[in-house]
Order: sequence, then structure tokens, then C-alpha cells
Amino acid sequence: MRYSRCINFTLLAPSIWPLIEAFSKTEKKEGYERYLCKTSQNTGIIYEVFLNKKIASEKLDVLLGAQALKEQLLAKIAVSEGEII
Repeated sequence: MRYSRCINFTLLAPSIWPLIEAFSKTEKKEGYERYLCKTSQNTGIIYEVFLNKKIASEKLDVLLGAQALKEQLLAKIAVSEGEII
């Protein structure tokens, strides 16, 4: 069953957008899709779709990148995951 991860974020400065784009630009490959949506000058969504939950648990680079921004106090993030029904 397909699985998704949604990362909502608020950047503490709009100048940080290039950092987000560096690790989360929209991408489509077989078994994996990623969409970067800019919802305002300093907020956005990274939406990932995986072939299954196992692959999602192995592909953490985007999530770790977002969490690094949070740890450096450059962004606030919220993560939701679940099966696509």
C-alpha cells in the first residue's frame, strides 16, 4: 500500500528558501514522488509519496534536512505520515 509523508514548515526568514529547495525540490522517480509547495513567503509543504511504508522508513534525507533546520532554529516543522487510502 502506498505511503505518504507531509512536512509543513514555517521559515523564520524568507531568505532560507534556497536551503529548503536544496534538499526538497519536486522530483518524480519510479516508486517515489516529492512535491515542494510554497504556500506563502515563509511557509510551505513538502509532500512525499512512497511505494510502501518500508521504503518511507529508509528514505529519510528530506525529513532529516527539515529537522536540521528546526534544530538550528531556522524553521518550525510539523510532520504527518500515513497510508494512502
